Amino acid sequence: MQGLSFLVHGMPKAGKSTFADSGPVPRLSLDVEGSSFWTPSRKIYWDPMCQPPPVPDGTWDTAIVLVREARTVMEVYRVLNSGQHPFNSASMDSVTEVQQRVIDDLAKGQQMDRDKWGALLRQVNAMVRAYRDLITHPVHPLWTMTFVAGTHQRDGRWRPMLQGQAQDYLPYYVDVLGYLDAQPNGSRHMLIGPHPQFETGERLGGRLPYDMLIGDASHPGYTAETMLAQVLQQGRRN
Repeated sequence: MQGLSFLVHGMPKAGKSTFADSGPVPRLSLDVEGSSFWTPSRKIYWDPMCQPPPVPDGTWDTAIVLVREARTVMEVYRVLNSGQHPFNSASMDSVTEVQQRVIDDLAKGQQMDRDKWGALLRQVNAMVRAYRDLITHPVHPLWTMTFVAGTHQRDGRWRPMLQGQAQDYLPYYVDVLGYLDAQPNGSRHMLIGPHPQFETGERLGGRLPYDMLIGDASHPGYTAETMLAQVLQQGRRN
């Protein structure tokens, strides 16, 4: 068996960060936008550039890595790929902002030329695939890996907000491509089935509903962890 990978896009304040912080504990959150403070979990902060991974002691659910440079993302990957860590799930919030950090490193205040756009595509695609592949790691696989993105409209549909050709490639890399929306009554819903207005999809053989109420520790509804549990349960039945 293996875990699930997600790419979730949506409007600002739609609940994407809360969903990202809902995988099996202990969790790791790469916080690029400073959005993790308000999610409903017990937290600890970890600096992978100068500290070993935190030890689960029952006082925290999510270890937060504040990402200010692209090299921090690669150092976290090095630790996760070593298998010597406590985490059962991870999230990157957001891949939209991580891409911008890579652009900052490549451009260094100058205009991006064609060679730099090509380098950007290679680096971001390789990074996302590397993190996604942690769900099949031979030593310590992650049960869920969630990528968060903003959304924008292109060709008449709302799509993950990424620059260059990455917006065409990344949706193919994950098991679940979801659009998360906040309703007027305060509820959050995630669409993963075919839709004419939103880029969404899944390759789970219908093991999850196409429209799911999203919950958290204090509200009923699906989380990344309960989605995983349902997929694995139905997989055993089949």
